[in-house]
Amino acid sequence: MFSKKITIKLDKPDDIIHLEPISDIHIGHAGFDEEHYKKRIKAICRDKNRYTFFGGDALDAITTYDKRFNPDMSLEHDIDNQRMRWQNLTQKLLDIHATQKNEKVWGFFHGNHDYKIPQISRAYLQNTMCTPNNLTFLGSRGVLGLEVKYNNKILAQWSILFMHGSGGGKPERMMEQMKHNAYYDVFLCGHLHQKRYQPELVYDFDWESGKTWERDIHLGNTGTFCKTLVENTDGYMDRKNEIIGSQIGTLTLSFNAQEGTINGHI
Repeated sequence: MFSKKITIKLDKPDDIIHLEPISDIHIGHAGFDEEHYKKRIKAICRDKNRYTFFGGDALDAITTYDKRFNPDMSLEHDIDNQRMRWQNLTQKLLDIHATQKNEKVWGFFHGNHDYKIPQISRAYLQNTMCTPNNLTFLGSRGVLGLEVKYNNKILAQWSILFMHGSGGGKPERMMEQMKHNAYYDVFLCGHLHQKRYQPELVYDFDWESGKTWERDIHLGNTGTFCKTLVENTDGYMDRKNEIIGSQIGTLTLSFNAQEGTINGHI
C-alpha cells in the first residue's frame, strides 16, 4: 500500500482539472493499438489541466522464457525493447512532467504483467522507468490525496484509491469489492480492460449542521490500449467460451474544485 499527496495550483479558480489514467497498455502484444496510445498521450500533453498516472501493465512482458509465450501474440520478445518503446512513445509527456509546476504524471503503478514476471522486479521498474523519469512508484495499490488550491487557498480535497487488480470477472464486481472497508471519494481499478464509470451516493454526517447528508463517490475501470481479438492470430481470448470485447481508450474524471464536484466520462 502506498500513499501520495498531490497539490494542484490553479491559474483561475474556475479551472476544471481532468484525470485521465493510462493503464493496461501492453506494449509488445499484437493487440497494442499504438496509434490510439499516441493520440491520448498527445491530448494529455496539449491540455495543461489534464493529468494522468500509469496504472500497470505498461509492458506485455511475455517472452520466449514464459510458458504463456505465443509467437502469434508476442511481437517483441525482449522486455527491455518493450520498455524502450514505452519510453519513446511517452517521452513528450515525460518531458512536460519534468518541467511544469503542477505534477503532470501522478504516479506509476505496476500490474500483474509486471510483478508476476521474474525479469520485472520492483527494482527494474524503479531504476529504468520511474527514477529516470521522476515518477513515483506506487505498487499495485495506492491512494492519491488530491488537494486543489487557488492563491494558496484550499478549494477542495479528494481521496482517490487505485488498484491494478487481479483475477477474472467483470469490472462491476471488482469495483464493488474495492469499497469494502474503504472510505474514499474515488475508486479506480485496471486489469479487466473494460472501461467503466459509475457514480454512487453514500450517506455521511455533517457536524456543522448536525444532519445526515448525501455525498458522491465515483467508481471506474481505467480501460486498455490492447485489442481483445486480432485478425489472423490465435491468442488467449480466442480460446475462451465467452468474451467481452474491450473498447480501446481511457476513463476521464473532471474535478471542479470551486463547486466541489466530480464528473466522469468514457
